Amino acid sequence: MSSQVDRLWSLLPPLYSAIITYYCIKEKGVASSSGMMLMTLITSLWGGRLTYQFIKKDGYTLYGEDYRWEYVKEVFHGRYLALQIFNLFFVVIYQNILLFLLVVPQAVLLTRDTTCSMSDALIGLLYMGLVVLETMSDAQQQVFQKEKYKQKGEGVELKGDYKAGFLRSGLFKYCRHPNYVCEVLLWWVFALFSLSRLGFNWTFVGAANLTGLFTGSVDITEQISSKKYPDYEEYQRRVPAYIPSVRMINIK
Repeated sequence: MSSQVDRLWSLLPPLYSAIITYYCIKEKGVASSSGMMLMTLITSLWGGRLTYQFIKKDGYTLYGEDYRWEYVKEVFHGRYLALQIFNLFFVVIYQNILLFLLVVPQAVLLTRDTTCSMSDALIGLLYMGLVVLETMSDAQQQVFQKEKYKQKGEGVELKGDYKAGFLRSGLFKYCRHPNYVCEVLLWWVFALFSLSRLGFNWTFVGAANLTGLFTGSVDITEQISSKKYPDYEEYQRRVPAYIPSVRMINIK
């Protein structure tokens, strides 16, 4: 079931956004819904990119499953019922609610003026900037993994990051999880569509929950990497997990 929910991550937020925009256009017309249309455009670009990434990783194959799920099943070893309850409430119910909460900043604006403003345009640019950075980090990781396994298959003597087994260059030179950082930040940025019109309000709850979810996911990833790669603990000491330090940014 967990793998089925994974397949919805890139699909549901753009769908929810499109439905909200549809009703806004129906009630107010196209001109007064230009801000909503911008929100749907950027979430669709985000979702399209993530869906493409998932396809490349064979995420839509019948038996595809996140490698971290094996770790979770080990935690619940011998407790089948507890695992199924966790799967039902945390994975299926909670995460599906979370996927809607991500676009709540748009939903609450249905009764407001949603003509695209300068602040909307700036928020959209910032959102897309994070999508670009996330794309770069994913591409760097994929190129590295492909080359690593190519060299292993050819029996080449592994050196540098290939010998260590994990990527420490590119964006990964500055923080250990640049793709996760961008993914979380772009939803905080999306919440600004609501905050810029309504002031401080509760609609950042989706981004806050996503932050907590990803923090837990990263903890599992780090535990797996530490056991798998002998040099990973040194990488953890040297490079921040999320926010690059000034010292790291200044490294040439």
